[in-house]
Amino acid sequence: MFKRFKINQFNKKWAGKELMFCPKIYEDILFWPNSVHKCCHCTKVPYSPPFISYIPYKFNFSEYLDHIERIMQSNQMSNGICTGCKFLVKQIVPVLPYENQIKFFTINHFSKCNSNCIYCAIRRKTEDIKYRLFPIIKQMMNKKMFNESCLINWGGGEPLLCSEFEQIAEFFYKNKIRQAVNSSGIEFSQTILNGLKDCSMSIQISPDSGTSETYQKIKRQNNFEKVWENIKKYAQYPDMLFVKYIFFSLSANENDVREFINKCINSGVKHIVIDCESNTANNPNSVFGHITEEMINLAVLMKNLAVENNLAYEISYQWPEEYKKQIENC
Repeated sequence: MFKRFKINQFNKKWAGKELMFCPKIYEDILFWPNSVHKCCHCTKVPYSPPFISYIPYKFNFSEYLDHIERIMQSNQMSNGICTGCKFLVKQIVPVLPYENQIKFFTINHFSKCNSNCIYCAIRRKTEDIKYRLFPIIKQMMNKKMFNESCLINWGGGEPLLCSEFEQIAEFFYKNKIRQAVNSSGIEFSQTILNGLKDCSMSIQISPDSGTSETYQKIKRQNNFEKVWENIKKYAQYPDMLFVKYIFFSLSANENDVREFINKCINSGVKHIVIDCESNTANNPNSVFGHITEEMINLAVLMKNLAVENNLAYEISYQWPEEYKKQIENC
């Protein structure tokens, strides 16, 4: 009853008004190694999605709603928590539902990884979990917070190295909640392959290159052939496999673009993602430089090669809208 009362009070204050708002404030949650935040789609510089709490050991809905209230209040000011993110726009604020609020749940509470991508912000890649997320997930499930359309987004780190991966993945599978795994592709997972088979899971792998030389410069390890071997294994069920190319100064060359498409074709890939490195897209002081006309032309080339070879493509939200439209329309 208290939960319903608090949500009623919240909706009386905010729902139906035209204010600065983003649906992710209601629908997303992100767990990091030391803290909990509201989303993982933040495009402001520096990258700083709205903070909720430090390391959690249980989930308290009342406190969670108080944090949403704080974020809402802040965003009505000129220097609000989300100011600078392209997803924060003036719109009619919807009603916060009593249940089934969460539609995008990001698991990033581990940093252990078997790759060392040059653009990755994680510095310590040997740490597993600092707290157990599974008990919190069960508490949230008991409170009926997961929407039936919710997508569980595995980040990290490398999910296959997370000590809770199998337990959490099995729990969401049994509860018929979809999962998307972002993997280095260095290790192969039978659990993921089973998920691809029945469409309960998808996997995204980002080689960001078409040649081993460029791969090694970006990933700072030499598992290029192993990754493509695993991509080929996952391509037994190609509808749920996504292979991503992140454009930035080290990956933007025609040879790698063409070879990447060839590797996709030869591996049985059906879906590619044309992405842009986040700092290159959003930070004018990025060490990798900024988006150039050449980079856009190469993204257009990749899109056109995909179309010629019957590969479905997606242009990532990381691209600023004007460049995204340019790539799509050329």
